[in-house]
Amino acid sequence: MPEEKRDYYEVLGVSKTATPDEIKKAYRSLAKKYHPDVSTEPKEVAEAKFKEVSEAYEVLSDEDKRRMYDQYGHAGVDGQFGQGGFSWEDFTHGDDLNDIFGDLFGGMFGGRRRQNPDAPRTGESLRYDLSIDLVDVLKGKTVQINVPHTSECSDCHGTGGKGGKTQTCPICGGSGQQQVHARTMFGDTIQVTTCRRCNGSGRTYSEECPKCHGRGRVSKNAKVDINIPPGVEEDMRLRVSGAGDAGYNGGPSGDLYVVIHIKDYKGFKRDGSDLWVDVDTTYPRLVLGGVVKVKNIEGKEIEATIPSGTQVGGVLKITGQGLPSVGRSARGNLYVRLGITVPKRTSDYEKELLQKLDEEAGSKKTRKSKIKDKLGI
Repeated sequence: MPEEKRDYYEVLGVSKTATPDEIKKAYRSLAKKYHPDVSTEPKEVAEAKFKEVSEAYEVLSDEDKRRMYDQYGHAGVDGQFGQGGFSWEDFTHGDDLNDIFGDLFGGMFGGRRRQNPDAPRTGESLRYDLSIDLVDVLKGKTVQINVPHTSECSDCHGTGGKGGKTQTCPICGGSGQQQVHARTMFGDTIQVTTCRRCNGSGRTYSEECPKCHGRGRVSKNAKVDINIPPGVEEDMRLRVSGAGDAGYNGGPSGDLYVVIHIKDYKGFKRDGSDLWVDVDTTYPRLVLGGVVKVKNIEGKEIEATIPSGTQVGGVLKITGQGLPSVGRSARGNLYVRLGITVPKRTSDYEKELLQKLDEEAGSKKTRKSKIKDKLGI
């Protein structure tokens, strides 16, 4: 029997709401830990773990594969790989490995020089947690949020230099990298690392911009309209392209990921597209049958029929009064769980009736035995 695969999020040690940047950061750390050439574990163990984290990264870093995995689990993405499962031919992130191990091994493997250290780079993505009421799931809504983020400095145009003036970095000569002698477990090596002066851009300045203090970016708040679709689920991520932090060297801004959290509303509980609510009625209505009035999540009063002989905790189903699913207009059902209202005060007449009912209901004699008693048999 084949060994059951671990959950991909568990493999990378991230939550199911992790952003792409968080997933990439987790993979970078684990890849460095388990690569067979540097891991302290036995080679076979390290190779297996390195392959496992790479498979998880292949799926979770791809928006479509991740969506299928979130919905159907491993069965949703197994078809993306060959009959033998994930192999290195399926791995599409070779550049990420080059980034990781180019820095890790540096000159020992000849290093890897950037062809264009001044190339544009995308800014960091941001996460925003947004709480809405359960009633908002019914029709959706638009919410304006205030998002702290960074934007390109208007004074230096992102260069960090006063007036936008820059010069070739005197430390790395514009390469964006510098060589550092280091002693490692492999012996004395020359490691190629990112230049600390220019942070890999290849350019620096003689006088920093007074507005951004040489950062090239400034902090500010932006108002962003978030369109929440009907049927939105708990922990669903809504992506707003370009609403993250500013890019580098003229690169595009990162994205904003809004994670939805849903609060309870007036006693309603959600189960997918269905709703549940507790409603009290009277004992006679449960015994004899009757009608109970229920308010749906919109506040509209609806009558539901109670069958005779219904038990406490019995459930009534009201079709089409639940919630929609994302992308579908059809609504689920409303389930009403029945309880009993116990009055705090009763009249003398009510007490008399209740006592008689209790005596009758508590009698252990059957109807047949009662007849025998009357006949004296």
